[in-house]
Amino acid sequence: MRNTWLIIRREYLERVRTRAFIISTILLPAFMFGVTILPSMLANRKNKQERHIVVAASNQSVADAVSQQLGSKDNQGTYLPETRVVSDSSKQELNNAVTAGTIDGYLWVTDDAITSGKVTFTASNTSLFESGELQAIVNNGVRRARLRSRGMLPADADEILKAVKIDSVRLEGGEQKSAGGLGQFFAAFGLTFMLYMMLVMYGMATMRSVLEEKTSRVMEVMLSSVTSKELMAGKVLGVGGVGLTQIAVWVIFIVAIGGSTAISSPELREALNMPFSQLVFLPIFFVLGYMLYSSLYAALGAMVNSEQEAQQFQWFVTIPLIIPIATMMGVMSQPDSAFATWMSMVPFFSPILMYVRMVSHTPPPWQIGLSIGLLVATTYLVVLLCSRIYRVGILMYGKRPTLPEIVKWVKYA
Repeated sequence: MRNTWLIIRREYLERVRTRAFIISTILLPAFMFGVTILPSMLANRKNKQERHIVVAASNQSVADAVSQQLGSKDNQGTYLPETRVVSDSSKQELNNAVTAGTIDGYLWVTDDAITSGKVTFTASNTSLFESGELQAIVNNGVRRARLRSRGMLPADADEILKAVKIDSVRLEGGEQKSAGGLGQFFAAFGLTFMLYMMLVMYGMATMRSVLEEKTSRVMEVMLSSVTSKELMAGKVLGVGGVGLTQIAVWVIFIVAIGGSTAISSPELREALNMPFSQLVFLPIFFVLGYMLYSSLYAALGAMVNSEQEAQQFQWFVTIPLIIPIATMMGVMSQPDSAFATWMSMVPFFSPILMYVRMVSHTPPPWQIGLSIGLLVATTYLVVLLCSRIYRVGILMYGKRPTLPEIVKWVKYA
């Protein structure tokens, strides 16, 4: 046990101290900050800068309705609207005002523009997001103007056009729980893809570590002091500890950023405010999946003699990881279907697909327990099998082993 611990410590410290580990650990939180909090901060900064927008319409009622929407509570602080009743000859005058900087832009909401369905927004600078926002505002204002022109009171028009939000609710054990929405989709996709990348990245790191020491003949020196089982266990657990450290840093960041008040998007807030059970099961499925696949990668590194040979054979280990990613969208859309249930029970797929189901819609506890039980049993058998291949393969040099030779290694090791 002491020798195994020494190898674990060496493998762990050797990788944790590298610049690549530090950069990759910081890079994901920095990326999440860039796509969550930073846009909200920039949007809030933009909201503090009022834009002088002229609503140019053929009649005052349309101009007032659109102007009212621009200056509504939701857009307060963003636009400073001004209404003008114009004709076609007024467009050049407005263009000159934009060029001179006396106004920031104008909306051309004449009767002809409304009839053709092509209202234009002219400004010194525009963005795709602002165009979409203004489109919703103008549509809302034009509808209100049409209703008022038919004799409807403003209060009645507001009541009719009031937006309705749908909250999905699911029943679990007689209790109502939120079914989630777009934010839950982001959480499921992001965490699952992160889990996939971690399994591949650290599995291949284990393979390269074995291959480097085998090709440099350092392995022969190490085997004079430790057994092959201690060496394989130390490498697998040491590299896995690095992965767990990285996941721990990311989980802490997710918890911290989830409580930030700077996130204005409800979808992102929902994605980041994940249940505690999902954060707990993330390292559990990583550990089990990593033990399964890193053992295969370690055996592969012991079998081959070069990086080129390893690349030719690693598809055998990678394909069982690609299949869950290829079927992930189907499982996310119908997490309780027979296909999703049985696929998540297959040990080589369950580290990813069962976690997808848990993030999308928590399956019955017996399914989670059965999936983890099958995964643990399969991992144990795979570790025994790969340890035998590893024991013989690390000292075999020369030609690439054939499948019958590998079977003999397993049989007599």
